[in-house]
Amino acid sequence: MILAAVSSADNQVILCRFCGHINAEGTAEDGRCAGCGAFSGLELVAGDAARRRSRRTKLGFLRNRLVRAGIILAPLLAIAFWLLWEYTGLPPDPPQPSTDIGNTANIGDTAIGDTIQTAAAGDWPQARGGIANRAAAAVAAGAAPDWSGATPPTVAWQYVAGSPIAAPPAVAGRRAYVTAEDGSVAALELDSGAVAWKYESGLFATTTPAVADGMVFVVFRPGVVTALDAATGTAVWSQRLASASLPAPTVSGGRLFVAATGDNRLLALDAATGATLWDYRVDDWIVAPPAINDGRVIVTANDDQIHILDEATGRLLQIYRTGRGRWVRGAPAIGDDLLHISSNKGRIWGIDYRGRRYPLERTLLYLRTQLWVWGFTAQGPAQQGSVWATQTAGEQPYPPAVSGSKSALESGSGSASIVVVADAAGIVTGLDADNGDIRWEAQIDDDITVAPTIAGAVALIGTKQGRIIARSAADGAAAWSLQLQPDGAITASPIVAGGVLLTASAADGGTLTAAGY
Repeated sequence: MILAAVSSADNQVILCRFCGHINAEGTAEDGRCAGCGAFSGLELVAGDAARRRSRRTKLGFLRNRLVRAGIILAPLLAIAFWLLWEYTGLPPDPPQPSTDIGNTANIGDTAIGDTIQTAAAGDWPQARGGIANRAAAAVAAGAAPDWSGATPPTVAWQYVAGSPIAAPPAVAGRRAYVTAEDGSVAALELDSGAVAWKYESGLFATTTPAVADGMVFVVFRPGVVTALDAATGTAVWSQRLASASLPAPTVSGGRLFVAATGDNRLLALDAATGATLWDYRVDDWIVAPPAINDGRVIVTANDDQIHILDEATGRLLQIYRTGRGRWVRGAPAIGDDLLHISSNKGRIWGIDYRGRRYPLERTLLYLRTQLWVWGFTAQGPAQQGSVWATQTAGEQPYPPAVSGSKSALESGSGSASIVVVADAAGIVTGLDADNGDIRWEAQIDDDITVAPTIAGAVALIGTKQGRIIARSAADGAAAWSLQLQPDGAITASPIVAGGVLLTASAADGGTLTAAGY
């Protein structure tokens, strides 16, 4: 035996130097530690010293176990914290707006499908008609005037700005609010064209104002956002952004959405004060206004990504990628059920925007795609939100217009809402909004200079030769054509609001023309 028997009278004990276990006297018979089973670690130690060493050894073992557990658990805890932060809204909520300016309940809006239209009847209060960006004016069947007839409207009045008008006016309460590149903002009486007031900023202006609850919000190109009193044109507040701003403002539920384009940021400002409530960063310039519906803000930039955010907090809910090289163009448009996007390579999408991202979504999609590419799976994976994608003729540099409701189409033309896109080379295409099928295609004998819009049952097209062409949104059949000044290209999408057709052209340096029946 390695150890001799030990009597308690010697005041010595058998200690395992490996685990710190104090063994009974009988352990000496086989030389094996009863704690850890070691053969070579037993030694005779005075009782007090053995107990001290035993405590130190056991504490050392406990410390090492905790350290090892910490090394394993720390990354897991970090991942869990990140998941909570990113996907469950762990960060504190940003401030809420101090006002309800732009709340659709204030103007008695009605729901069309699942989309809330932000304009009171006959109005066009902000870029592309409202927060859904449909670029469509709802015209009830049988209402006057009937824009789907064969007779073109006649010119009622003109406003000569003397400076280029690059965006359609906003229309609310029988007034049209138009900006010109010289920095002027003019309020015009819709019935006569008389100037009610004019605000001179001295800054470059190229976007449609947003009008809500007696306020007119204007974004000037250098990055200055100004709120004007709709009745008098007096400045209420002004805010300078950190960089230049390209898209038009959008107002909804007390928040004014603007972009600091040079900083790749979308900002939600308090519509009453201009204070920043939250901001969200993308990877490239934001050049188009967002679309808003169902508590979601859809943001596009000069790349292939579509960001879907929570309207109240600015947190990312979902992201959709159109594919490398397929840059999204212009503003997103929300139809009855889907989000519609056009790309610079002629592809149009119908996307379900009501989903929510999940952890490692993009990584898992990439892995599944690689498995499909290398032949391990028979079918490629579908990106969350994918419903349809259709290739059209041309490059599609302009955003789509979506017919205001299924009932707005001509009787007998089918029940589906229509997405209308136009290419600069003169090709106009109508697609079924539900499945992306091409319903019709028409060739215009002129270059198209602006994005199409819809008025009831007709799509409106502006051309380089100063013409407004109306075609049936249901089947593309020609309706009427209005020739303005041949030397004045159409510079802003034609819109119908308050029973009046409003069109900006390059004539006389910059002219807004109103036409009607």
